Amino acid sequence: MFYKHWKKLLLTITAFLWAGCHYEDDAQPLYGVYCPPEGCGDPELSSSSEATPESSSEVGSSSSEFNALSSSNIQESSSSVEALSSSSQTASSSSAKVTCVPGDSTISYYAPSYSADIAKMNAEERAKRTGFNKVDSIHNELLTPPQCLADLRQQLNDFVALYGAPVNFPKDSVCSDGTTRPTKEYQEYLQMKEEWEANKPALDAECQKIYDEKLEVIQQKIKKCLSNSDTTKKIACEIEAMCPVYGTNSTCSNNYNCEDGAECWDSTNKTVRCTDGNGNEVTYTEEEFKAKYYGKRNY
Repeated sequence: MFYKHWKKLLLTITAFLWAGCHYEDDAQPLYGVYCPPEGCGDPELSSSSEATPESSSEVGSSSSEFNALSSSNIQESSSSVEALSSSSQTASSSSAKVTCVPGDSTISYYAPSYSADIAKMNAEERAKRTGFNKVDSIHNELLTPPQCLADLRQQLNDFVALYGAPVNFPKDSVCSDGTTRPTKEYQEYLQMKEEWEANKPALDAECQKIYDEKLEVIQQKIKKCLSNSDTTKKIACEIEAMCPVYGTNSTCSNNYNCEDGAECWDSTNKTVRCTDGNGNEVTYTEEEFKAKYYGKRNY
């Protein structure tokens, strides 16, 4: 009887197991999770679809913060790369810097030659020299030169001397990149010279006017001085210089052909020997000769 009971139990279990089995085409694998015919689906997607509106908002907020943070990081990284690139270019430029040294060609000029003020002053000095030569000639011609003439000669003999060394600088520079470049000093010199040449015609006209006016003043002083003086002249003599062609220390002697017929020549011991128009020989000291005669040309 016990055996019949177990037999019924086994048959029941077997029927139950057979009822649970089927042979459909969408049979599931023997291993893993059992899925219904419509598929297992994505657990995370399913969970997301079941999320509340509040959790969806939180996800959107987190996504925005993530995007902002990512954008900030990208910008900072880009700035760092650009700074590094700029620094590298600067270092490269510095290491490739061109150096130059002065070349062999030089320029030399006298600065006062390019000064308008100096040019005007020189015009006055030239007038004084011309006036001095004229006064000196008259002084030597007169038998008794007046004191006013001597004073004027002394005044005009006070010339202004200009001193100064010439300016020297290199014309160009030879550079490490193989080029030859004009120096800054040379470029400034060319600009100054160009301006000087452009203004020179007007300056020359102004300087000529200064010269003429100054000389006219001197001539008026000479005329005034001689108007009240004894203008008896000495005897004029043409001078012929006789200079030996030999010797390094040789000196010239002068022969004089005078208007009174005398023929004279320099002698030793600072004397002048003459033969007058009558054939008489006379010896003068230099002072005596200059008191009676004057030379039309001075040597």
